[in-house]
Parts: sequence; structure tokens; C-alpha cells
Amino acid sequence: MLPDSMKCRHTKETSPMRDIIVFLSRIDRTKLILALLAIDYMNGWVIWGLLHLFEPEFIKFVESSPYFDESLPLIFQIAVTDIFGPFLETLIFQFIVLIIVKKCSDWITKSNSWTYSFFITSLLFAAAHATDYGLNYYGLLRALAVIIPGSLFTILAIVEFEREKGHPILFVWILHGLSNFLITLEELIFF
Repeated sequence: MLPDSMKCRHTKETSPMRDIIVFLSRIDRTKLILALLAIDYMNGWVIWGLLHLFEPEFIKFVESSPYFDESLPLIFQIAVTDIFGPFLETLIFQFIVLIIVKKCSDWITKSNSWTYSFFITSLLFAAAHATDYGLNYYGLLRALAVIIPGSLFTILAIVEFEREKGHPILFVWILHGLSNFLITLEELIFF
């Protein structure tokens, strides 16, 4: 018997997305967050490695524009990029947008499926990050680089919505903050 925190609601529906949600909801929350963080981190190395090979101009552009504004105190920059930014993005994308898209897709399709919500929210998250480098080719590359992290954050939110005692905002915020913090550490150590 699963503890309440690991039970998944709405297990009647069968679909690949439902199967994924049920499977992930059975994993201990801490282990799930650490596994998603590891996937995100490895994905980052693969994506940036491929971009380095195939689009070196983009990498030069990214490396020439610092992740931090050196005129601001480091603690302030870390607070913005690793705490407040992830909280705001989690609130907007993995809560508000996700729920609105879920309700609309349920109403349109007359089903109780997270599939459309997952894809649309993940794409909107990536599209929002396209503006980091402008709405151009570099922006598109940036969006492609964050589609997988956005998908990981969204799937964790869905799993937390489906858990009996889930906390989607809290745990996605933690995952997103840790993900950004690893980027911060890389920036501080290597650049």
C-alpha cells in the first residue's frame, strides 16, 4: 500500500501520459526531484555541447553576455536568478498557465487528460525564454535549449497536482531553483 503522499488521484483514465504520471507519482518525492535535476543538468551539457559544435557564433554571443550584471552585488543576483525568478516562473507557467490550459483542454476535449496541458505549457515556457536573446534565431536556439527543463518542471507540477498531498508550486520551485543554481555555480566557477 502506498502512503498518501505517493498516491495518484484519477487513476481510471488510461493513456501514455496517465501511465507516466502514475509511475512518477510512485517515486519518492526527493528521489524524483534529484532524478529530474540530474536529467536537466545532463541535458544542459548535451544541448550546449551540440550548440557549441553546430552554432559556435551563438555560444560566443552567450559567453560574451554575462549571466550576471557585475555592477550588482552577487547575493542580489543569486536571489533574483535562483530564488525569485524560479518562483515567479513556477507560479506563472507550472501553476497558472498549466491550470488554465488544463481546464480549457478538458472543456474542449471532454476528457480529463494532462497531455495537452503538458505540451502547451512546456512550449510556452520555452517561448518565454526565447526573449532572453531577442525574438530571432538566437532566441529560437535559447527556446530549444530550455524545452526539456520546461518539460521536466511541468511534469513535476502535474505529478504534484495528482498526488493526494501534492505541492506543485513548492516542489517545482525547488527543482527550478536548484537547476538555476547549478548554472550559477558553473558561471561563477568557469567564467
